[in-house]
Amino acid sequence: MNICIVNNGFEMGGVGRVTTTIANSLSENGENVTILDFSGLNSFFYELDDDIHIAKEINKRTPIRKIYTKLHNIMSGLFSKQISAKELYKEQLADLITHLDKNNYDMLIFCQGDLTALIPCIKDKFPNLKVIAWQHNEYHIYTSKYYVKFLHDYLNGIKLADAVICLTVKDQKDFRKFNQNTFCIYNPSTMTIDETSDLTNKNIIFVGRLAIEQKGLDYLLEIAESLELDWKIKVAGDGEDREKFLESIRQKNLEDKIQLLGSLGVGDLKSLYLSGSIFISTSRWEGFGLVITEAMAAGIPIISFDNNGPLEIVKDNEYGVLVKGNDVNSFIMELRKMMQDHELRKYYQQKSLQRSKDFAIENIIKEWYQVFNKIKK
Repeated sequence: MNICIVNNGFEMGGVGRVTTTIANSLSENGENVTILDFSGLNSFFYELDDDIHIAKEINKRTPIRKIYTKLHNIMSGLFSKQISAKELYKEQLADLITHLDKNNYDMLIFCQGDLTALIPCIKDKFPNLKVIAWQHNEYHIYTSKYYVKFLHDYLNGIKLADAVICLTVKDQKDFRKFNQNTFCIYNPSTMTIDETSDLTNKNIIFVGRLAIEQKGLDYLLEIAESLELDWKIKVAGDGEDREKFLESIRQKNLEDKIQLLGSLGVGDLKSLYLSGSIFISTSRWEGFGLVITEAMAAGIPIISFDNNGPLEIVKDNEYGVLVKGNDVNSFIMELRKMMQDHELRKYYQQKSLQRSKDFAIENIIKEWYQVFNKIKK
């Protein structure tokens, strides 16, 4: 098959990492895979298989287009008016159509919702091209927060896609209201870890983008304030709120409790997981939680708030500890139990290792092929 995978950027982050992993697996299975960066930046953080073609026909958004977008956003906010995704990405969409015109693809995989909103335009131009809308976050976050300004186009894209792939059973039910060809396929584990943590270091691991609202970094500060003297939270990641988060750490005198490590390469990230005794996720929302599956592969016990992604992975406390409703006090209580009980950590270590097998790439890619075969008919 000739497959084109399009994402709005392939820099460091969960979507870029997972998309690269799927692309590499398809290429290794003999498919002709093309990667296309819709942002036009053409910056690829993760290593791609040598046989994958990187198409660079998409140009970056012009300053005028960025100003136009800001004005449309203001107008939308003032008058509750829907924005046209086609107008927002006019030049990039034209570049994409030119590329698709020149290439005979069997499958086009669009990642995320901004690209999903362009599916009506693509289907109008290429009605026989099979298009998959790959959703990487929660349905209600997309429809009430991220893409509300062009919700009409986004939902039309969901309806017109030949298949929708999402990450949890709950989201599958929501997306199926608009498209019956909706499938739940987990993100594959993107990291092979042949060792397991010995759970003796007094390190609590947090990995994620430094975005205060989504990742619950304000909760992380409260948790750090409650820690016993010799436990520390090691934080790997970077993001738009790094300086604000760092300033909060200083103001609360938590420099000895929270250690910011920045963005880590794969080798250093593996070492970090193996140095940990507990992994925590404080996110307010999470489409899946790739870092949770990575931590599980290293045999670290998991404690997380119970939003969609972690709920799917941890399975109602079967493979870790879920805390309801962003209740920080309950989170601290569960964390203390885990910190004080090595046997409890060992129990949840085995649960993590057991669950991590479900995210092996060889299992996940089979489910992708089942979708390909279904929509090719």
